[in-house]
Amino acid sequence: MRLSIKKTYVYYFLILIPFFLVYAASTMSAFNKGISSALKLGAFIYMISFVLANLKFNKNLFYSFLIFTPFLIYGIIISFSFRAGIDDGIRYLFPIVVLFFSYSIKNHFKVLMAFIIAFVVINFITQLFNYFYFFEGGIQWFYYSTSDGYRYVNKTAGILRATGTVVFFGFFGFFNMIAFFIINKYYYGRYKNLLLGITLFGLLGSISFKAFGAFLIVLALYYYKKLYKVAGYLLLLLIGIYFTYPKKINLFIENLILRIQLYITEGNSARSESYRVMLNEFGNFNIFGRGVGMFGGPASTKYNSPYYSEVSFNWFDSAWLNLPTTDTYLPHLFVELGIIGGFAYLVVLITPILKTKINNKMKLVLVIYFCLFFDMLFSFSLNNLEYLLFSLIFVYPILNYEEKS
Repeated sequence: MRLSIKKTYVYYFLILIPFFLVYAASTMSAFNKGISSALKLGAFIYMISFVLANLKFNKNLFYSFLIFTPFLIYGIIISFSFRAGIDDGIRYLFPIVVLFFSYSIKNHFKVLMAFIIAFVVINFITQLFNYFYFFEGGIQWFYYSTSDGYRYVNKTAGILRATGTVVFFGFFGFFNMIAFFIINKYYYGRYKNLLLGITLFGLLGSISFKAFGAFLIVLALYYYKKLYKVAGYLLLLLIGIYFTYPKKINLFIENLILRIQLYITEGNSARSESYRVMLNEFGNFNIFGRGVGMFGGPASTKYNSPYYSEVSFNWFDSAWLNLPTTDTYLPHLFVELGIIGGFAYLVVLITPILKTKINNKMKLVLVIYFCLFFDMLFSFSLNNLEYLLFSLIFVYPILNYEEKS
């Protein structure tokens, strides 16, 4: 009996190894990006090995992946650099491998729920210390270093953006948002309200405009019958915050207006430039793509893709922050793989929700997909293992979960 229990816990540990590796990599990225990348690659290889060892495949996912594979191989072959093609080609596989791994662990949702709670609490406590040292005025371990050696503090309206242990405020807001929806649906313990409060604190503390937008849209769609009541509560909350911190809220509003001007109305950003390039490729009927590693992704900057010069790409302020990507996934996808290849790739990713009846479990899965895809419009979350292990990884376990168990 004891041996059986030990084997069970060992198996739970084996399920969680990718999480440990990836989120250790998140923290390590502030100190050594080489080690961070190695840990993520280790997690990727581990998930492939786990899937192959268990030999549990979803038939539809497998077939859709086979259909997409020729487009990926072709994109690598025509790339300006074989190394760049392989480099970014592997990244295209990240969400697909995560979905295969998700299917392999589909009977272990409770293990993932325990991890979600532990991860949220640990990051909440860490962030409290981050705030303390921020107000003390010291330089903290997670501050960015710019290309000219300047230590950059990521704050908005004078407020430090919450990062916890994961370094990046955007992901901090994202995982707290996903955790909020999952805990709200499936956690019935005595600390439910406390945990929901912690996740909301994390979401707000991140000051991630992407997460704010996705969260508000989901609330509006999910509670459309009570929309006026929800809107009223939010309005009262915002009024209370405004009269408590009027100067900071005014700065926050100014920052929001500036971002709308940069990314939408004036288009003075690498993100808006990326969409300009993508639309031009659509207009030129780019059916099969310009090649993997050509545009937008880390390999395109690492190996100096000639495509940026061809389209007169303007990086604007992104060059100062020394960013490796254009921070927009769809332009990267459709420029490199073309219209057909790009849509074939997206079909692979949404395979779990095709031909599936809409029930409460599916609604939660759709919320997770929406949050990830909404973030993808403004970032590289779709091939970022940190995001994928807090979104797509839950798809099959949620769809397979029986609440009474």
